[in-house]
Amino acid sequence: MIVKGQDRGPVPPRVFHLISSSGFLGAENVALELAVQCRERGCDVSIGALVNADHPNHDLAEEASRRHINVTVYPCAGRLDRTVMAGIAHEISNERVDILHSHNYKSNYYAWRAMGAGRPGWVVTNHGRRSGLKLFFYNLADAFVAGHADRVVAVSEKIARKLRRAGIGRERLRIIDNGIDTRRFEARPAVPELRDALGIPASARVIGTVGALTREKGQIFLLQAAPVALQSFPSAFILIVGDGPERGALEEEAVKLGIRHRVVFAGSRKDIPDLLGVMDVFVFPSLSEGLPMALLEAQASGTPTVATRVGAIPSVILDQVSGLLIPPADQDAIAGAVVRILSDPVAASMMAAKGAERVRENFSARAMADGYLALYHEILRDRKGLS
Repeated sequence: MIVKGQDRGPVPPRVFHLISSSGFLGAENVALELAVQCRERGCDVSIGALVNADHPNHDLAEEASRRHINVTVYPCAGRLDRTVMAGIAHEISNERVDILHSHNYKSNYYAWRAMGAGRPGWVVTNHGRRSGLKLFFYNLADAFVAGHADRVVAVSEKIARKLRRAGIGRERLRIIDNGIDTRRFEARPAVPELRDALGIPASARVIGTVGALTREKGQIFLLQAAPVALQSFPSAFILIVGDGPERGALEEEAVKLGIRHRVVFAGSRKDIPDLLGVMDVFVFPSLSEGLPMALLEAQASGTPTVATRVGAIPSVILDQVSGLLIPPADQDAIAGAVVRILSDPVAASMMAAKGAERVRENFSARAMADGYLALYHEILRDRKGLS
């Protein structure tokens, strides 16, 4: 409920973020960054993390605690855990939550089922949908569930178009760009011991990427591009940061290509800003995307960037101005762009500077939080009018 204080404007709402988490990935990053920014504006903010009871991942909870955001971990036994639903319902009621903000199809479903008659305002953010027959049916079910929310947010126009086709009315649909705290990535000093720990010589060029190791992230095409790039820069290394179900297949591909000794699989890491500082070029070879946080972070760090022309990526990178755009699933294009950047460090540096400037001006965490806070207040005004 919004009430007016003396010259203070609307009272900041109590916000509870709910997200199904198997690691500290893009959507988790968005939820936490938004929570931090809203807390700085006076909101009472907390996060609920749904994790697999058999194989729980606490990366989000640990990072949230490190940044002083209250977090509750809900171990889910199976796809429909009524104990977890009861716990979420208790959190909503006991903490007098004003806004419940869910972030993917599993958390959307749990949010929907946990809310009673006196439910809070409900926001759903769609960060992008994975492909495949099984997930196609999940996406249809998710569109039905999200149809009950007060507002649905897409992180790109492409996602918004899909949501409109799925039946989400324009009056409830909004587009809010993801944003990052650029201060975490700017002007970071080099960490020489980090190269030593990775087994990368100080003089070697580093071609890097960051992301979950899944098929749609396209790391396989970076590996297939590597032999051509290594012909021009034989001492270079490929640095792959992240983990996921495709790691074994990627390692096998590196062996098959004869480049395993030049590829470093760093796994999941918490020192992403420092790792970006090691890279001479950042490659984002994704096959489908919303608005990727890893790309924003690379641009904010001032790392020359090559990325595929998918999802909202062209709204971030201006081709040949703030980075290089290439077609998806094209190892030859990746190799050519990487060689171009490494061969012309002056032009690469100019593009990198433009990229950092563009992210600061257009994709900041502050701007993202402003958009969501305006939306929260809009929902609460509407609900007050209906009461």
